[in-house]
Amino acid sequence: MPEVAAENVAWRPRWWFGVFAVLAAIHLAGGWTSTTAIGLPLGFACTLVLVFVRRLPPWLTGGWSPRPWLSRSGMRVRRNRLTCVLLLVWLPAAAIVAGIAEHPPHGVDVLYAVFVLGCGLSLLVFVLVRWARTLRALRLLAGPRTPLPARIDPQELVDGDPLAPYVTGTVIFPDGSPGYFTLRDCPIPLVEAIEHTGRLWVTSALPGTVLAGLPDGDDFAHAALATAQSGLYGRAPISRAALGRHLRLRTFALSTVMVLGVALEITVFVTLGGALPWVLLVPLLLAVVAAVNWRSRVASPVRLLAAGPWTEIAAAVVAQDIRPGRPMLGWARFPDGIRARFRVASCPPDIATELVNRRHLWIVGEPREGDVAIGIPDSDTFAIAAFTVKKREYRRTRATPIPISGGE
Repeated sequence: MPEVAAENVAWRPRWWFGVFAVLAAIHLAGGWTSTTAIGLPLGFACTLVLVFVRRLPPWLTGGWSPRPWLSRSGMRVRRNRLTCVLLLVWLPAAAIVAGIAEHPPHGVDVLYAVFVLGCGLSLLVFVLVRWARTLRALRLLAGPRTPLPARIDPQELVDGDPLAPYVTGTVIFPDGSPGYFTLRDCPIPLVEAIEHTGRLWVTSALPGTVLAGLPDGDDFAHAALATAQSGLYGRAPISRAALGRHLRLRTFALSTVMVLGVALEITVFVTLGGALPWVLLVPLLLAVVAAVNWRSRVASPVRLLAAGPWTEIAAAVVAQDIRPGRPMLGWARFPDGIRARFRVASCPPDIATELVNRRHLWIVGEPREGDVAIGIPDSDTFAIAAFTVKKREYRRTRATPIPISGGE
């Protein structure tokens, strides 16, 4: 499956655009020269190659592991690589601290020194945390595995996507109490083993975040064990009444970040000048992008809920074993006769009950392919359903029968 995973991963080294922006800002701070006129187009061309050309050596692009799941051998390679990177990052950080201590900066140089020191220490902490987490994972994988009776959700088996990000199901703890599990980036052999043996091998039989994998296997997955569904991955959906409040709050936060960022950039550019405003522009843009992404998580449901009036369509689930709050898969028929497949990532209890018992869905606006808001007109809960329509359905509905006269 590594080849399949590599084909499904696109634009892996996206961070090369950020590297190009930082280097271009540093060079442009010194003015436009003949070297800059040649180096910037050449650097941008190399950046496009690193971003868009997929079949490049992994040591060049940063895509070290194309596998969709983790393995013990891969973790050992990551540990060795992070150990080397930690030594390389530690020495420059120590040199920066020593240089500031021996030659204290003065005036405007203090800001430059603080910025460089912050970047060095942040990178050091990031690598150190990754290195410690890798060592902890290897230590847990070297220990014993505890088998727990487990059963994968029937919907996961029906869906059959080997590269799905999450695999969910039920589990029985050693004291006999029922629980739930979620496997993130689960290897295919582990899914098949759970399906055939009814056992889930974990590094710890207590609720929480553990590692799961076959006792004699090399692949493993991150697992979350919980006694209630609320303890698994994902958050409870926001109610329709609270969406407006959340959208106003996040819009205010985005406006604040943009105003403060522009004010800080203008202040630094007017008072200090030099290369600092161009270097400071990169983290400010990243903060704005993060705020925009945070707001879009609420703005998208608000836009879907404002698509139009409620429309009732016939629908049915694939499996009747529906548990509230879990993924739901089924089929629906639009009023024009088109059949569509739908998937709801997290379905509230009232919507799931309405669908199973009455075999219909209430959607907002006109039935269409893509993301659609679903719910009950008199209820405050809602969910986002992804509808998929095959091309042959459109060809079938466009085809009209040829009338035959009675004399022929």
